[in-house]
Amino acid sequence: MVFVLHGESQHSLHQNGQQMRDPGLTEAGRKEAERLRQRYELSPADAVLAGPTVRMLETAQLWTRGAECKRMVHPLAGPRQHPVRYDFRTHPCDEPLDPSRIRAEYTDWLMPADLPEHLWLQGIHTLPGLLFAQQADRFLQWCRQLGQQRVFIVTDAGTTDAYIDHIRSRCSRAEEACRVNPEREDWLFSISV
Repeated sequence: MVFVLHGESQHSLHQNGQQMRDPGLTEAGRKEAERLRQRYELSPADAVLAGPTVRMLETAQLWTRGAECKRMVHPLAGPRQHPVRYDFRTHPCDEPLDPSRIRAEYTDWLMPADLPEHLWLQGIHTLPGLLFAQQADRFLQWCRQLGQQRVFIVTDAGTTDAYIDHIRSRCSRAEEACRVNPEREDWLFSISV
């Protein structure tokens, strides 16, 4: 599993950017996503999962253009604040897209069936730690069951940090072999469990 940070987005350039609804990528962010395609060639043995925000989906869509890989949108791919503040408030920039909008605007992206509706509506941004841990375990197991050689998860830094912390805590408790390897770039993290 490889966590890939989305490209630079519009909300990161503004002082009150968290109040922007559905911020997309900047020109620099689009170029970053294009570079992904050049550096990490995708094959039918790969899956790219994107969190349900415009910036995550744009990054994943630009990267996967012309590739024959599995493409999916999943609410457990973020966004997630880290560390969690228990104010249970999701900023407009982090609200997940409505599933009907995803189906209409991202027609070549699949959505997993049988997920609770609240995950699509609320996302995982403010889930308390125990609930996030339960959902994270389900998501990681679901990723394994895809049966793909590589699973790339396009998300944000908070989500990546939350999953890395979760995986490390699970590995410590279970005494399993587990590696978290930041690659050369600070926006790519590979996880082996």
